Amino acid sequence: MTRKSGLKTWPPNWTTTHRNRDEKPIGEVGTLEDVMMSDLIPNKVFMWILWEDVRYMGFLSFDDVTFCSQIGTLLKANIGRSLKEIGDLDLSHTL
Repeated sequence: MTRKSGLKTWPPNWTTTHRNRDEKPIGEVGTLEDVMMSDLIPNKVFMWILWEDVRYMGFLSFDDVTFCSQIGTLLKANIGRSLKEIGDLDLSHTL
């Protein structure tokens, strides 16, 4: 997924609050644990993954609020799956 600016939104950049963890996952790794959307920031989907027994948070940012909502719903339906599996989903029907 790419924004109009050319910025890729998938996979997200991940961060953690664990002070002793400098290593951050890169790419489609880990298992999706939670998804949250906010009325205050309607163009972002916040995600949490578990990777190597540590929880990480990232977000996806979109130009289109409706598309953002659709992706949020899709991600919520895929909680518990690996990010690789989610990244391999065919979204051509959303175009």
